[in-house]
Amino acid sequence: MATVDTPAGAEEDGGASDRAASPPGGSLPRLVDSTKLIGDPRDSAVVRASHRVYEHLVAMFAPGLIEAAFDLGAFVALADGPAGAAELAERLDADPLGVRVLLDGLSCYEIVYRESAPEGGHRYRLADGMAECLLPGGLYSLAGRIRYDRAIGWDAWRDLAQHVRHPARDDSGAYRANQLSAEDYESVARGINFWAPPIVEALAGLLTDTGWKEETPRSMLDVGCGTGIYSQLLLQRFKELTATGLDDPRIVPIAEEQAQRLNVGARFSPVSQDFFQQPWPGGQDLVLLVNIFHLQTADGAQELMHRARQAVREDGVVAIVDHIVDDDSEPHSPHNRFFRLFSASMLVTGGGDSFSLAEYDQWLERAGLCRTALVDTPMHRILLARLT
Repeated sequence: MATVDTPAGAEEDGGASDRAASPPGGSLPRLVDSTKLIGDPRDSAVVRASHRVYEHLVAMFAPGLIEAAFDLGAFVALADGPAGAAELAERLDADPLGVRVLLDGLSCYEIVYRESAPEGGHRYRLADGMAECLLPGGLYSLAGRIRYDRAIGWDAWRDLAQHVRHPARDDSGAYRANQLSAEDYESVARGINFWAPPIVEALAGLLTDTGWKEETPRSMLDVGCGTGIYSQLLLQRFKELTATGLDDPRIVPIAEEQAQRLNVGARFSPVSQDFFQQPWPGGQDLVLLVNIFHLQTADGAQELMHRARQAVREDGVVAIVDHIVDDDSEPHSPHNRFFRLFSASMLVTGGGDSFSLAEYDQWLERAGLCRTALVDTPMHRILLARLT
């Protein structure tokens, strides 16, 4: 079994890892320079802790600035080229002072760059890649995610304490799967395409290692395909591969349109289907489940595993891409930390969890599957399994 571990992230003590500056496009410095936290040693622990917690509390500045700029059309305006605050204010029907404060704030997160203008003052320009990321219509646009946060994200997080006391349960008292509406799911699906490229690159490499060749005809089933981005990028890589995607009726037209956009529409067939209630097509060389398990209960996850076992060929592969907590690797790795935080977002939106690797292994065994690989990718892990 192949395993690729990711190194641990920043230092836990909040001190030695601080940087005063960072290059454009690099990791951002923290907002508190802890080397300046001097004073009475008796107070040092609480003062240091207070600064650290405060830094987390003001993290809300970032989404506030991004969403305001999105609503005002600032990113669309800056996509046309660098501009000063007064020029942008006139275009956006906003106040020059307000625009300057907004853009200065965005420059602190390196979403825009603040540069001296030859005529004096400053001009602002979008950082590399930000136009497609922040403008509606881009393949990897976050516009859907921004709309989702606007619709339910902020309000849901305000009620976290209530969800901690009373997590979502069904009439029998059992925990529920995630209750995201079809409308909100559409926004989320449109806003997370950016996760796909590094994951597909790693998955394609793993499939090649198992004997996949570009010229060999193969079939795959993408369960809960969303926009279909994972299937579609694999179709670009493996020219004789055909894919079937299963998802909600509201999502299928989005997947069809995007497949045409990526020139793989002839080999991609999205199907409107409740994948818990209706049978899956069998005989698949690859059964792919991306970001589906964390929306489920443990019982739902087990059912998915059984269905994957029934759909895959004897020599086929089941690939799961999700927020899989692996406590046997570095407990405080960026992966494990993000996955645990992601569990809280499941709690506030009505159910689901970031399950542990041990739980996945148990579901696999019960379904007649065994894990053959676990590979880290940004914000996800890829788990490959075969029939036992």
